[in-house]
Amino acid sequence: MNPHQTQLTNAPEWLLEWQMTNCERLALTKVLERVQPEVSLEIGTYRGGSLQVLAQLSKRVIAVDIDPAVAQLLDGKFPNVEFRCGDSRDLLPAVIGELNAAEGRTGFVLIDGDHSADGVCRDIDAVLKLKPKGRVVIILHDSFNPECRAGMRRAAWAACPYVQFVELDFVPGVYHYEAHDTAEARSMWGGFACSVLEPEPRTGALSIGESQRGLFEAVFRDSSHAASKTPGLAWRALRKLKRMVRG
Repeated sequence: MNPHQTQLTNAPEWLLEWQMTNCERLALTKVLERVQPEVSLEIGTYRGGSLQVLAQLSKRVIAVDIDPAVAQLLDGKFPNVEFRCGDSRDLLPAVIGELNAAEGRTGFVLIDGDHSADGVCRDIDAVLKLKPKGRVVIILHDSFNPECRAGMRRAAWAACPYVQFVELDFVPGVYHYEAHDTAEARSMWGGFACSVLEPEPRTGALSIGESQRGLFEAVFRDSSHAASKTPGLAWRALRKLKRMVRG
């Protein structure tokens, strides 16, 4: 039995703010318990909600965030976490190169940083330069958001021979009919996409799964995203609000 299981089962709450649904929290925890990664990579840390789980269930974590205040806020809370502050487009190539050269096996990646289509696609393509030494599970947050989903669809999954599986609706997302927290009214957020890499090159063609595509398209028609004339407008407003909250 994983030594963390009893502790997780008995823990009534997490101490740090965690912007994920209960379904996402459970899925992330159980995936990490199953994978038991030597090394995990998190892209997008914010207030450390998901990092508190990654740190507990990984031997080592590299956390990448554009905001240097994140490392200051979480300094000293996680002795097994290394913070890298800066734009992921600049940091990730070196981080992936470092992981490829390291002896430890990278077993888990969480992509939850730049939520523009271009940014999501760029982060995925950078991560796909990883040369797996064992199974690598990649979880991508906000796959139900149209902007993020567009970036996930556009990524060069098939160009990476190690990608065995991609499912954009591993965990379905949420429709905010009314404004909630940092989500505007009639907006689509949350959801997990999932990909699995293996050391052995795949055989055959790669299929990008969208098991809840019908749900996504039905909700999209009634959402603020369909009415927006400016792609990414909702995301840019959200990022601006988060930065104002951070001070």
